[in-house]
Amino acid sequence: MCASNPEVIAYIISLESQIKDLTERLQVLEFRLNQNSRNSSKPPSSDYISKGKPNPKSLRKQSGKKPGGQEGHPGTTLEMVDNPD
Repeated sequence: MCASNPEVIAYIISLESQIKDLTERLQVLEFRLNQNSRNSSKPPSSDYISKGKPNPKSLRKQSGKKPGGQEGHPGTTLEMVDNPD
């Protein structure tokens, strides 16, 4: 009964074409998403955007010391002069 209705057939055909268009669009977007600096001409700075946080630049661990002169280290400073240049 529904298969003989021309409106239903036209609706099904429009849905099939919509599915085909969306499938093609999805494939293009997935292809673009999977590109990185190794397989395209994109710069390496754009790699981490889709992958999350970038890798650290240095593998050195923090020492926990404050920057500048450390406690107990004798400092040296220039003394003021009477006649600066």
